[in-house]
Amino acid sequence: MSTPYQPPLASRTILGNDILWLLSCDRTQTVADVLTGKTYMCVLPGGQLYFESKLDLDTDGSAFAAQDPSGQPSTSAKDVHGHDLDADAINYFVLPGKGYAKHGIALGDVAVVIFGQRMAFACFGDVGPSSKLGEGSIALHRALGHETIHHGQLTNAGISRGVITIVFPHSGIGRGLSTRESAIVGGMMLQELRSSRILYEGIQKNERMEQTEHWSNLA
Repeated sequence: MSTPYQPPLASRTILGNDILWLLSCDRTQTVADVLTGKTYMCVLPGGQLYFESKLDLDTDGSAFAAQDPSGQPSTSAKDVHGHDLDADAINYFVLPGKGYAKHGIALGDVAVVIFGQRMAFACFGDVGPSSKLGEGSIALHRALGHETIHHGQLTNAGISRGVITIVFPHSGIGRGLSTRESAIVGGMMLQELRSSRILYEGIQKNERMEQTEHWSNLA
């Protein structure tokens, strides 16, 4: 029997009792996809995609892409003006090239990203390799307390483990969002997620009572 997933101890205060309960809810479904960088992935009862992973650095769309061997001038999502997202200015995260659509997630959707005692909101701004999980913009790393630009030079190093991302499907508007827009939308989505515990706690209690009654009738 496998050991139940436990989030990093340092992040449990930010997750709070409501999200910790949802992680153990009967309706939460573990996702078994094999992805480099993944520690754990599941779909919460309300459809939100939760995963813990590393967080590599994405420099795409920024002036620092030229200092990154894998850097690109463009990003998959565009801003309100049709421009690429600037990794140095906008909090965005990356998802694998295959798999996210089956969870109802589209470019521009919002996530809350947690590392230790820090939390930031970001939009789904770039598509990465189909076998890799865990990548975020320069600005997202900065918001999580991991600065990668020093005196105008890029230090191409990510966060090796322990980053939690919760993606809210259907939360975007079909384009990349500014960091401020992501914070507004993400804040509301996070509050709704926390509040949903009451609903699913009641559903789980009723389902367990029905199961108990069913087996009692068969005895």
